[in-house]
Amino acid sequence: MIIGGTDSSGGAGLTRDAFVARALGFEVLPIVTAVTAQSHDKLFETQMMPAEMVTQQVRAALAAAPPSAIKIGMLGSAEIAEAVAHAIRQQPCPMVIDPLLKSSSGGQLFAGELPQALLSQAALLTPNLPEAATLTGRPLASTEAGITAQAEWFLANGARAVLIKGGHATGATSTDYLFSASERHILVAPRLKADKRGTGCALATAIACHLADGAGLYHACQGAKEFIQGWLSEAAGN
Repeated sequence: MIIGGTDSSGGAGLTRDAFVARALGFEVLPIVTAVTAQSHDKLFETQMMPAEMVTQQVRAALAAAPPSAIKIGMLGSAEIAEAVAHAIRQQPCPMVIDPLLKSSSGGQLFAGELPQALLSQAALLTPNLPEAATLTGRPLASTEAGITAQAEWFLANGARAVLIKGGHATGATSTDYLFSASERHILVAPRLKADKRGTGCALATAIACHLADGAGLYHACQGAKEFIQGWLSEAAGN
């Protein structure tokens, strides 16, 4: 099940989720939270779905087929986030939340706070560095100590595990940090020069797919990172 917004440019959102899921051998149950009008470099307008319509989509999808994993992207508002949390409560499958706050062009995609009921259900939260700073109320982290402090905040505030992504940093490598109550891992890959949107959507969906296949959290994140590296390498012509 993929829960998020549409992207008229086809670069991110549910379109990207479906592309990744199909590449990894999964069909999707798409739940639309918002319709966006955007190009690759600008968000023109956003229309949110009524929260009750989002609830009805989830109910209908669950009646059609039980999902093997749930990936949540753009929620848009705290009201929709609460509706999703209620609609998918007690689902036994793993859930990954990519907390989209802004589009890659800078447009606002979420207002409010992620509800505790949603955070506590998720197997993993996947913020990038700016999202981690905004959600924790801390400065943008530029050191491992700063990232660790943010991760500890997420864990103390209901998240079961968090992957803080380093794609917005600089340097020769792209480093992600995976934290849970019992483990900590650093995932490193070469930084590639590829102009592709929707990498955050793609990574979270790939993680959800690997979890659906029975992989543990670390191996799901590692496998997803390798998938994204392959996709970006292809796009960069490497």
